[in-house]
Amino acid sequence: MIQKVTAVVALALAGTATGQAITGFSGGAQFGSYWGGLVDGDVVGFRFTLNNDVIVTDLGVWNADTQIGLEGLTSDHMVGIWDAGGNLVVSGSAGPGGSAVGDWTYESVAPTQLNTGTTYTIGALYDAGGVPDGDSYISSATGITSDADVNWLNSVFPSVENLGFAFPTEDSASSSGGRFGPNFLFRPVPAPASAALLGLGGIAAARRRR
Repeated sequence: MIQKVTAVVALALAGTATGQAITGFSGGAQFGSYWGGLVDGDVVGFRFTLNNDVIVTDLGVWNADTQIGLEGLTSDHMVGIWDAGGNLVVSGSAGPGGSAVGDWTYESVAPTQLNTGTTYTIGALYDAGGVPDGDSYISSATGITSDADVNWLNSVFPSVENLGFAFPTEDSASSSGGRFGPNFLFRPVPAPASAALLGLGGIAAARRRR
């Protein structure tokens, strides 16, 4: 059983993160994988755009398995964000040792900037390794809520089973609802004026140390 804290407190504890991409949803059904790929696994998730440039700080997966009455994760899951060309932008692994924010468990990644004007895809790998791990994602969710900077577009899934940790090429119609396993935490990109001030502060500090 994991201990949950409020999103506001948890985001503060996560370091510099100030927002969570998907903040909630309702309905849907739980699945352990899309095609049942128990060798290399299946990647599922969703596509999204941004209203402002952001810096991703943490990647996570859904942790609230209501079917078996447990909260938390039993295994590690690779999570990644790809750009519109299918190029992997940032990736990491989220699992039992991560930090919970709401119904997702996160692990920190190298801070990575995502920009407006690009459609991104986030996906998580499920049931790789040959044995069902009991972890689930939600399919056909409704009542989707997201941070003001994030626009959920549609769900995604792989074209065939056992592709492993690969860009999911197939789109579900937006009317079919969300497919939520993966999620991410982020912070705003500093405004140019703020970045300049930080740079001047660093120069001044360096001069004082000489």
